[in-house]
Amino acid sequence: MILNIKVSIANFIILLSLLSSHSLYAHVMVAQHGTLNVIDDSVFMVLSLPVSAFEGVDDDKDDKLSAKEFSTHRPIIAKMIHSKVVLSDESGKLALQGMILAPVTSHHSPKAPSSQLIVMGRFTLVYPNSALKYRVELFGKTTPEALLEITATRKKDGSKQVIQLSQETPNVSLFKKDLSYVSVK
Repeated sequence: MILNIKVSIANFIILLSLLSSHSLYAHVMVAQHGTLNVIDDSVFMVLSLPVSAFEGVDDDKDDKLSAKEFSTHRPIIAKMIHSKVVLSDESGKLALQGMILAPVTSHHSPKAPSSQLIVMGRFTLVYPNSALKYRVELFGKTTPEALLEITATRKKDGSKQVIQLSQETPNVSLFKKDLSYVSVK
């Protein structure tokens, strides 16, 4: 158990180290996709969300986020994520910890405004084997930005779900106790 925790922490630190390089942000996650990886009592999340989903942060109304806009509105963006990206288990809503926000930048034009944000963080489960409920309420203005595809995996039993969320269906149940594999599209 302690070895698994150390391995999980080491993997998370390696991921964070890789992400600290601006040239890699564009390659971390495909736009409108995300992952939830359940390892022991932790759920590691990576999401790529459109800038147009965040109200009041795009000062010049170009549906992109400049470095200045990102710096100025980072607290507002973080607050919106904490309220509109929710993972729950049998105990209720789980806190998103260690959240990292990064504009997706191109290695060809690292100073160009970003149309996507990468969100990373970890949830700690109260009940490691419980069914989970996941809700995302951050969708963009354009048709491609109206869907979010999430791949959820649970290491313990090899469970995997691929789900699509939208404004019409922002909620999903994950890892129902009677199912070991479900694919919902």
